[in-house]
Amino acid sequence: MGPAHPLELEGQALKHFGEQEHVEFAGSINARWITFPWNRYLDTSVAIGGGLSVTSEVPVLEKRDPNNSHAATLLHYMLFEAAVGLPNSNWSIVARVHHRSGIFGLFSHSGSNLLSAGLRYRF
Repeated sequence: MGPAHPLELEGQALKHFGEQEHVEFAGSINARWITFPWNRYLDTSVAIGGGLSVTSEVPVLEKRDPNNSHAATLLHYMLFEAAVGLPNSNWSIVARVHHRSGIFGLFSHSGSNLLSAGLRYRF
């Protein structure tokens, strides 16, 4: 999967489509585990990260949940990710949980989880 490092800074600019039509910006500090015994056959990494997420409007999924009160555009952001690719390649297949959280009232009492999958190219 190309050069991966145990600590990363990540910035995202996202446009949600379909049921949610908002724009989101997220930034995180990620810790990535890159040492697996099968990496010479299938380069593998898993990551967890945390930071902030701000949206152009309160996401529909967060407004709809009756347990969410005082939904907000600025929330804590967490990611959980697994990636696999061929050894010595900059391409990988990625699966991720994109989690926005009010942290039990620290930001608000709202949040959401989105599952995503895609292709990554590391420069």
